[in-house]
Amino acid sequence: MSGTILLFGFDSLLNILALSAAVSPFDAEVVPVARGDYNKPMGVLAGLDTEAAPPLPYAGGTLGGRMVVLCGLDDRLEPVLAALNQAGADCMKAVLTPHNRTWSALKLYGELQRERAAMERGGRR
Repeated sequence: MSGTILLFGFDSLLNILALSAAVSPFDAEVVPVARGDYNKPMGVLAGLDTEAAPPLPYAGGTLGGRMVVLCGLDDRLEPVLAALNQAGADCMKAVLTPHNRTWSALKLYGELQRERAAMERGGRR
């Protein structure tokens, strides 16, 4: 019943270790994703899918911020999210779904930004 937490844009080893320690009681493994892998599908990065053909390595800049993707933690979402927040993961967060598992980090981050902007616009009526 283990799960994976993909980290994007987390460059500090101390921060990564703090997040790892915070979620270890929930049988979750923290996996920092290298920037060169940002073109790979989420399902591949989570170890759930295999690549038909490897994409070209990502050679661009940062995503624009940090992002956390929770994979296989559906039954523990609330306590895992609380532990991540307490450990300093103030960033975009998503859950791996059948719909987004083929998306790259760039596409998922962009969608999270659009959703956040739409929610902020909706709250200003």
